[in-house]
Amino acid sequence: MSHTQRTDTYTRWAVIASGEGGGRIASQFFSRRENPGVEDRILVMNTNRTDIRNTIDRLENTLGDSDSLGDHAMVFGSDEGAGNVFADGERLAEESIDEIIRSIRGVVPTADAFMHMATLGGGTGNGSIPYTIRTFKNGSDSDAYEPWMEDVIHAAIGVWPYEDEPPQQQFNAVCGLSRLLRMPDGTQNADMVLLGANTHIAQMGNGDDDPHGHPNDIVNERLIEAFDLMISAGRETQGVIDVQDYVSVPSQIGAYHFTPAIATDMNANVYDLEYMFEKAAENAFVPMDVSTTKTAFAIVRAPRGLASDEEFSENAVNSAFESWKRDRGIDAPGMSTVSITDGARDKVDVLLLLGGFDLEPLLDRSWDAFETHKTRLERGRRLGNASIAADQMTRIEENLDEYIRFLEE
Repeated sequence: MSHTQRTDTYTRWAVIASGEGGGRIASQFFSRRENPGVEDRILVMNTNRTDIRNTIDRLENTLGDSDSLGDHAMVFGSDEGAGNVFADGERLAEESIDEIIRSIRGVVPTADAFMHMATLGGGTGNGSIPYTIRTFKNGSDSDAYEPWMEDVIHAAIGVWPYEDEPPQQQFNAVCGLSRLLRMPDGTQNADMVLLGANTHIAQMGNGDDDPHGHPNDIVNERLIEAFDLMISAGRETQGVIDVQDYVSVPSQIGAYHFTPAIATDMNANVYDLEYMFEKAAENAFVPMDVSTTKTAFAIVRAPRGLASDEEFSENAVNSAFESWKRDRGIDAPGMSTVSITDGARDKVDVLLLLGGFDLEPLLDRSWDAFETHKTRLERGRRLGNASIAADQMTRIEENLDEYIRFLEE
């Protein structure tokens, strides 16, 4: 894709969400007045008809009754829900993959990239999204599979469960991360995995949260905010970072997990760019040591008038970003860009995409619970209609261990 300046041509993203948690995130797109880059290329899918109905009801309460909303939702699988068993979610997706591809094609006539969304503590999204990505990347013999789908880039947002959720949810999350990162044969699965931790994001609250809203609403809104900043780099910019840039170098170095880190409404009359980058880094969406970052991108969204000033030029942003990385001891390839908006004259938003960082601070919060639940399964306790074979469990662990060891080299 070209690195020339764009004015009205966007990278065409589509949002594919699965499970109740993923559906909650994706449904917030519909409540926004415009989604340049996404438009109405959104599909919410679930194995549970009640959850899908609840999603549509939330949309209708926000937008009013619309006959077209149902076209963006589908139920798949022969069972009424997958519970919290990711193996059931994967099994149901496998038996319905032709229907899933057909539904995607119905709302996505074409796209450059898919953003898949799932919460990793559950069964439906956590089970189906890694399998769906794998199917697209390996190619499908479904008659709904079209040639343009061969070239789609697959990014994924995986949301880590709250720290106080039960061991099964923590077990699911560890398995989900491994399956998003790698296929069963050990090769790369998603082209880019964006991670956010519920507890960590919720702690970024500033006191303005709606006390009557769903506990996850503010978390989901921040995830959407980060995604919007991310895709703004493929719209009107001084120097385009496009979706191919997000995945090419990380895949080459074998470190393709990321977390967003954001600072919004920064006063350009008060703060310089390096300070803005530092404030963003303080708001990373997972617990992490920023200095372990192996690849990084910076998107500075500035109002049109401010973007024309020398101190917010492409060169100035790149220089400040490189200086910030040096000060932080980060020796990482990446890019920076200025994304232009028609917002307030002095307000600047910053997104850092920090990739390849040490995963231990995130995994440490779930590992004991993971081991506890794995032991229960090894003792023969069966949950749901699908079992997790011993060799499958071994491969899931080995894939994650190998990925982590590669990061440490």
